[in-house]
Amino acid sequence: MEKRRSGLWSACLRTFNKARLLLPLLPRLGLANVANVAGYRLALGCGLIKKVMPAGDGYHDPLFHGSSHSTKDLSCPVLESDVVDLAEAQLKGNILYFSDQPYNVGSPPDWFFNPLHQKRYPDTDLHWSSLPDFSDKVGDIKIVWEASRFDWALVFARAYRVSGDERYLSALNKWSSDWTNKNPLNRGPNWKCGQEASIRVLNILLSAYLLGQDRSPTKDLVYFVREHCGRIAPTIFYAMSQDNNHGTSEAAALFICGGWLRQHVVDDGELLRKALEWEKKGRFWLENRVARLVADDGSFPQHSVNYHRLVVDTLSIVKVWQMHLGMDNFSVGFYRKARAAVNWLFQMVDAASGDAPNIGANDGAVLLNLTSCGFRDFRPSVQLGAAIFFNSRAYDKGSWDEVLNYFNLSNIEGFSPELEKKSQTLKHGGFVILHSDHSWGVARLPNFRFRPAHADALHLDLWYKGRNILRDGGSYSYNCLEPWRSYFPGTKSHNTVEFDGHDQMPRISRFLWGKWTKGRTIEPLTYHRGYLSWAGAYTDSMGCRQERSVNVKQNCWQITDTLSGFKSDAILRWRLEPGEWRLQGNVCFGNGISIELTSDSIPSLKLKLTDGWESRYYMKKSKIPVLEVLIKDSPSDIKTKIVFSSK
Repeated sequence: MEKRRSGLWSACLRTFNKARLLLPLLPRLGLANVANVAGYRLALGCGLIKKVMPAGDGYHDPLFHGSSHSTKDLSCPVLESDVVDLAEAQLKGNILYFSDQPYNVGSPPDWFFNPLHQKRYPDTDLHWSSLPDFSDKVGDIKIVWEASRFDWALVFARAYRVSGDERYLSALNKWSSDWTNKNPLNRGPNWKCGQEASIRVLNILLSAYLLGQDRSPTKDLVYFVREHCGRIAPTIFYAMSQDNNHGTSEAAALFICGGWLRQHVVDDGELLRKALEWEKKGRFWLENRVARLVADDGSFPQHSVNYHRLVVDTLSIVKVWQMHLGMDNFSVGFYRKARAAVNWLFQMVDAASGDAPNIGANDGAVLLNLTSCGFRDFRPSVQLGAAIFFNSRAYDKGSWDEVLNYFNLSNIEGFSPELEKKSQTLKHGGFVILHSDHSWGVARLPNFRFRPAHADALHLDLWYKGRNILRDGGSYSYNCLEPWRSYFPGTKSHNTVEFDGHDQMPRISRFLWGKWTKGRTIEPLTYHRGYLSWAGAYTDSMGCRQERSVNVKQNCWQITDTLSGFKSDAILRWRLEPGEWRLQGNVCFGNGISIELTSDSIPSLKLKLTDGWESRYYMKKSKIPVLEVLIKDSPSDIKTKIVFSSK
């Protein structure tokens, strides 16, 4: 009995502590957003969603006509073998999960199977509103959703277009028909998320576009699109309450699909009325989301490079379809913000490698799988965004141009003066970019208008000649067991300081932190006597303070961390690129790099090379070397000098 009372008391205490952290956040989350979330949860619980969105029946007729191109499209700037190899693997049942990990899930796939954990989602015939958001029994639901995003459809469509091999078109019809038969409207986990439905329907329409069938669709393709609009529209208020890419994705799907349907259902008065309503609603929310969520400097609320790519791709594909379908333009403000968003991503992408800092939440999402460049190459998205919104190129011609060809943009030449790499402060999102010779870096200065995803205040990402020398840990998974659930979003997986073993913010729930960190600029970005410098600081809710200054000249970076307010200890971490590193005294040597640590306040620093973890792809993690400095004295200062070889 005593043990039971103790457990009950502990549960009540945890609930009280969470409530104490949550209540002050409600105004910052937005009372209207909180009310919309509460209303959505209530509608789920009372069965209203099930009544408004009834379950349908499956169907298995082909979504596409049996023949499209009789010959190869030789204009595609892509090595035929690249996409054909992917298509051949898919014919054998092998799908790339999260753009990197191949798993054999059958041909057609088992749409409810989690290949990573070898588990199958149960209750696939139940209405989606009856299914839990998270379940440790079946693992991360995003793994189940992955095959139903229809990235594979674009692979088959591209392979058919560049090869003319009818097997790929046949497989595209076979797989999509199997999906519609086994995933009746609103039944099972693959209807649970409006954004997942949006990505799926946008991919199927893009496939029709690639095949030249978007202007003369089958009746079942029209029905497929209609079903998805009917799933997305009733719950779009919930997507908007998230203040993230769910809203932009779902608004884009309604706008594009509504506008497309309007041209193919002129003989059906009721469906035509709905199509016009979906198009209008999508346009309204696109304008609304871009105005609210994209800052003047291009920053986006999720403080994530990969999610920013998703938004840029969304805006690009919206513009492509708007022109293709002859729909009215958006507002001047919409295009101004879209250009700012493209420029933001351009600034974050390493031109030499195409990679970008692994900063912020990353679930492996890619909207436009229309090149063979790979998930971590961001150049196709930047190149397309530059072509659409700047009428220019961001990069010279390369494999990332394949996407331009599909949208008849490959003839664009020249570069916009607006797209120029430069040191700058992107204050709305909390990023500082510093450039020097062959190296560049990104520092995080918290400025949370919207909810943070990672405890990464004053993280520093550092790049040299295409190599990510100091790197972020990534996200790994949104539904995994400890210690990973806490490790990747937490302070340990960033290049910053951990005080007294706690994160920079207390965690309330899986996707919500309390007592948001507030950064402060100590010295603005300044160039003086050959040195580029910047300094910022924050103080957490427990009184621990970190001040970081960064000074760079040519190939030498000097970082000074001044620490105070901690009780027991502080740990400074530098998360290093994989490779051979050796520690000699207070200097760590790598491939053409030296990292020296000193202190004016500590006679002898305690350094060690240890193992950490990073996740560059969702649901995939690997070890990396981490240089740690243990500090016992408060206040203290630590100086890090990083020198790159000029060879």
